[in-house]
Amino acid sequence: MRGGDSILIGTEVTTELGIVKWEPPIPAGMVGKIKGPFPDFVPKTDEIRIQLLADVLERHRGKEFVVTEKLDGSSFTAFHYELGFGICSRNQWIDETDTSSKCVTIARSFQLREKLAETTARLGFDFAIQGEMIGPGIEGNKYKLDFVTLRVFNVVNLATRKLLDFEQTYEVIRSLGLSPVPFLEKLTLNHTVDELIEVAEGKSVLNESTLREGIVLRPTVESYEEETSRRLSFKAINPAFLINYEE
Repeated sequence: MRGGDSILIGTEVTTELGIVKWEPPIPAGMVGKIKGPFPDFVPKTDEIRIQLLADVLERHRGKEFVVTEKLDGSSFTAFHYELGFGICSRNQWIDETDTSSKCVTIARSFQLREKLAETTARLGFDFAIQGEMIGPGIEGNKYKLDFVTLRVFNVVNLATRKLLDFEQTYEVIRSLGLSPVPFLEKLTLNHTVDELIEVAEGKSVLNESTLREGIVLRPTVESYEEETSRRLSFKAINPAFLINYEE
């Protein structure tokens, strides 16, 4: 980045500025034996906070969005790619032979190797699912569950590296015998940043005694910002959640 250069609002500049997101170390039992780094053929997800996107809200005013609950758990990805199956944590490709890993437990309990292969044949393209593992031993088990489970939020076409639209995403999730992250509502975007933060407030659908971490908004039909080439999707965090859990 050179002095005097103009930059569009919303442009991704973390690399140029040397900004690195800190993530707390994940307990060994959560991940297990590492097979390698997160594969480059699967897009990683990290929603942008709504506070940074006031101009985006204005550009997309009137568009229909799906609102889902943002869950506080541990990231999980499973994929079928070029006749191979794999599972990942947020940053690592996990060795499936390590039965101490919660990622492996999830993959086996839901028979994901077999189900992703069957669904790939039906869809006609390789794909990945991405979701949040929640339950005992994960982020304090805020939802007070009796067992570790998975809630899916993304289905990715690995041929195009793009997410499926909302309706097809939910159809694939159901066909796999999995559960999506909690659906809250559809809304027509006509909100300020503060108004969307108000929408993020409240209790979790999974446990009415637990504060909701926040919400994620995505259009019913996947789209990308022409100005930044970023996928149109963002999150709003519940301020009370941050205060309560000191995050």
